[in-house]
Amino acid sequence: MAKATGSDSSSRRFLGSAMLPPMTLTDDDAHEYRSIAAESFRETSALYEDFLYQQNRTLDTRRWKLVRSKDNVQVYRQRSGSNDAGMTTTASAASLAASQGPVSGPPTSLTSSPGPLEDDTLFIGPGSSLSVASKIPVLVSTGTVQGTLDDVMYGVFTNDTASLRRRAIYGKDRVDDVAMLGALETPTHAAPFDFLGVAWMLYPGLGALVKQRDYVVLLRTGIATTSRGERIGYGISQSVSHRDLPPLQHLDVLRGSMSFCVLYRQLDDQLVESFMHTVVDPGGAALTFFVLQEIAASTMGLAAPIECAHGKKLRWYLQKTAARQADASGASASFSSSSSSSSAATEPNHPSSHQHKPQELSVRGESAPSSCSYCHKSIGKLFSQSAQCPICREQWVCRHCSVSKSLVVRSSRHKVGMTTHAYAFCLGCFLTAKNRSAVDIQRDEVLPKRSLAASR
Repeated sequence: MAKATGSDSSSRRFLGSAMLPPMTLTDDDAHEYRSIAAESFRETSALYEDFLYQQNRTLDTRRWKLVRSKDNVQVYRQRSGSNDAGMTTTASAASLAASQGPVSGPPTSLTSSPGPLEDDTLFIGPGSSLSVASKIPVLVSTGTVQGTLDDVMYGVFTNDTASLRRRAIYGKDRVDDVAMLGALETPTHAAPFDFLGVAWMLYPGLGALVKQRDYVVLLRTGIATTSRGERIGYGISQSVSHRDLPPLQHLDVLRGSMSFCVLYRQLDDQLVESFMHTVVDPGGAALTFFVLQEIAASTMGLAAPIECAHGKKLRWYLQKTAARQADASGASASFSSSSSSSSAATEPNHPSSHQHKPQELSVRGESAPSSCSYCHKSIGKLFSQSAQCPICREQWVCRHCSVSKSLVVRSSRHKVGMTTHAYAFCLGCFLTAKNRSAVDIQRDEVLPKRSLAASR
C-alpha cells in the first residue's frame, strides 16, 4: 500500500499497513493492556453512573459546555479550569469500579480489575491524564439510537483487519488505513462480544497544515453491569505504546494519542442510550479548535453501529442463503471465496459481469413478472424500475416495496480491498435478516474461528 512518487520526501510517504513490522504480544503486554483497559472503563463508568443515577441523566453545565447538538445527540466540552481528575466519585460509581473490570473474565484470565475506591476519592483515568498532558479538553457525548443493545454491540465488534475496515466504511470514518496487529482475548459462547486486541489506524493529513497521523490503540469490547445491575455494553480505544511499533517519524507520520470509551445501555425495547468519553491529541502543531470540531463531528454518528449491524446481518443472510442454494445445486456459492482469511467465507464479492447480479433497482428484463410481489400493482413494461431480491431470488418488487441498502463488499479495485454496493431487498428478507438475533449470528461468525489471527 505504499506509493512512491518523484520527490525524495514524498517517496518516503507511508500510506498503508503493508509496511508495518510484525508485533509480538507477551504475557507482560497482556497484563499491562488489560490494566489500561480496566482504568479506561473505570473512568468512564464512574462519570456515567454519576450522570445516570445522581444527575438524572443530565450533565452539570458548570463543568460541561454544550458545543454541538443534532436530533437526539449532544456533545459537551469540559470547561476550562474543570478537570476530570477533580470528579468526586459517588458511592454507586465506587461500587461499580470495585466490582467491575471491563469484563468479568474466568478465574484463569489475566484481567486486572481496579481496586476499590473510597467515597470522595479523586480518580485520574487515562482520558483525564491525556487531557492534562495535551491541554485538549475532554469531550462527552450523550444520545440515543434506535435498536437493541445486542445489535449495537454486533455493529461495534471487530476482531481482525477486515472487520475493522468494514466498520470504518459503514461509519464513514475518514481513515486511510486500519489493521489489527494482534489479539489477546477472543469471544466465547458465554461472552460473544468480548475482544481485546491491538490495532493501528492511519488518518490523512490536511495539506501542509497537518501531516498524516497514526495511532496504536488497545481495542476492548464486551458486556458488563452497572452497580445497580443494569446490563451495559462498552467499546474502548486507548492509545498504547509497543516496542515493535515506535513512532514513524522517518516516514513523515505523526503519532497521535487517543482515549475513547463508549457505554451503551438499553432504555426500552427499541432504544439504546450512548455515553461517550473522548480525548484525542493528534500530535504536532494541529490547532486545538480544529481538532475539537473534527472530534465533535465524528461523535455525532451514534447510529453507525446500528447501520453496521444491519449491513452485517444482511451480508450474513446472503452468505447463508447462497450456501444453502449451493448445497442444493451442488455448486459453489456465488459470492463465497477462498477461506484463507477469517472473513472470506462471510464476505460477498463485488458483483462481476459474469455473476448473478443482485442489482439495485434496474430496468426489467423480459422474464420479469408484470406486477410487484408485495403490492401487486403493475410494474409496467420497459423502463419500469423493479428489482429481484438477491436473497430469495424469487420476489420481484417495485421501488416502493423494496429496501435499498449499501453493503460493504470486497473489491480488489480499492486500496483497502473493500467498497460499498447497493442492493435492493424484498421487505420479507430484509425484515427477516434485521430481526435475527445478533448474538446468534455473532456466535456463528466468530466461534468457529477462535484463532482470529490478524489479517494484514
